[in-house]
Amino acid sequence: MLEMWLSIMGAFFVAVLITKWQIKTFSKAGINGRDMHKKKKPSVPEMGGLSAILGFIVGISILLGRANTGSYETLFLTAIVAILGAGLIGMVDDMMALRQKTKAFLPYLFAIPFAIQLSSHSLNIFGMEISNSAFIIIAVPFGVTCAANASNMLEGFNGLGAGLTTISSITLIYLIYLRNDNPYGLYILFPLLGATLGFSVFNIYPSRIFPGDTFTLFSGAAVSSAAIISNLITPGIILFIPMILEFFLKFRGGFTAENFAKTNERGQLISVHEKTESITHIIVKKFNPKEWQLVALVWSIEALLAVSIIIAYGI
Repeated sequence: MLEMWLSIMGAFFVAVLITKWQIKTFSKAGINGRDMHKKKKPSVPEMGGLSAILGFIVGISILLGRANTGSYETLFLTAIVAILGAGLIGMVDDMMALRQKTKAFLPYLFAIPFAIQLSSHSLNIFGMEISNSAFIIIAVPFGVTCAANASNMLEGFNGLGAGLTTISSITLIYLIYLRNDNPYGLYILFPLLGATLGFSVFNIYPSRIFPGDTFTLFSGAAVSSAAIISNLITPGIILFIPMILEFFLKFRGGFTAENFAKTNERGQLISVHEKTESITHIIVKKFNPKEWQLVALVWSIEALLAVSIIIAYGI
């Protein structure tokens, strides 16, 4: 247990230090974006997910040095390849703006070794035990890729994605401890939680750095991989319901819609979209919230899903 707490603390402090460095360095290097929901639209450093990934790597390194993953070691390492591969794709996308098809395809390739290692295991999905190796090899990379890209779509507001990752990680950690039969997802979730919290210190409203696709693709792949390793696929799918809904709303518009809105003099968000192609569009059109209120509402929806899962599994 000590190594778990060491990993979360190591990941947290490294993420904090790297994020502080990024804020100074990236601003000078011109790696910035406009915070569209602030009155003065300040310039904010982007690609902050890099600090979370580096914090995560440090947390993982601490665990590899102290923990015993036993027969799950190869499976664990292939999951790390899938997670870091998704983060790398996000980083390239932040720098070069990859096509949506490319962002969907490349994470799939990184997740194939993970799926091959899982093919000798059985997976439980909504009460069905699945042990068909061919199905697992196809379905697992598809699931990791969908989770990564869906997480990427529900963003654009200060702290939104990092908060969703935090809630999902804490929920899965609790469920793993509750079941106490397959703890290996913890080796991903503890470093992920620490790194996300460290990054969130600077990403929550008012954000001093944006996550970029670097964070969203990485975090979506990490949460889904942890859920798969600990055979908590059903809770993982439920936790991703907001992101899945976001995917289908974006699909309606051919994945071209942005989540941004205009801001009035009182700081309320005003819709600029005729069609509704995002959860954020629905919230803005119905409530005209301030940015932090929109983020809090989406977090609350995710928290309600988390509570329902915990109740279903037994508090």
